Amino acid sequence: MRWLFKIHVPLILFAFFATTAGFAQYQNLGTVKQAEHKVSPWFVGGMLGGSFSNNGGSFEVSPLVGYKVTSDFHVGSRLTYIYSSYNFGGTTGRHSFHDYGGSLFARHLFLNFLFAHVEYEVLSVEYMIDQYTNDRRTINSLFIGGGLYQTMGGRGFATIAILYNLLETQYSPYSNPVIRIGFGVGL
Repeated sequence: MRWLFKIHVPLILFAFFATTAGFAQYQNLGTVKQAEHKVSPWFVGGMLGGSFSNNGGSFEVSPLVGYKVTSDFHVGSRLTYIYSSYNFGGTTGRHSFHDYGGSLFARHLFLNFLFAHVEYEVLSVEYMIDQYTNDRRTINSLFIGGGLYQTMGGRGFATIAILYNLLETQYSPYSNPVIRIGFGVGL
């Protein structure tokens, strides 16, 4: 009878600890899954940018909406409005231009504070034909670059990026490098 007691007590203790550990693991997994569902992958924000040269410059305002495919890989779209003013000198003087369009972007975060960025943009650009006449042209831009990514609070973030336009033309409203400062918040 004593041998039966020696076998059953270890089996009972093993069964007790195995089911308790299994139950605790099940509870922890359930808690993690619930926390993941509370965070939305969508975010909204905007960027400010500008470029400056000897004869003038531009200022850019770009609201955006994005989606976190993973915690490190984000995609999105933004609308763009650019106000430019240049002094052409002589009788032509200073002229202002209004450009608008949209873009698609992808961003990969690494090292918890840096990101790589690629973006394709289409803009309707206003340019001067002569001192009295302006016209419009569609310009494509392909930006590559990167910058700093800083989380703020629970859902907010800020970015500063330095981008290079690979498709820069004489009508492009940007002069390389393009510097953008952005802010956003997760939904």
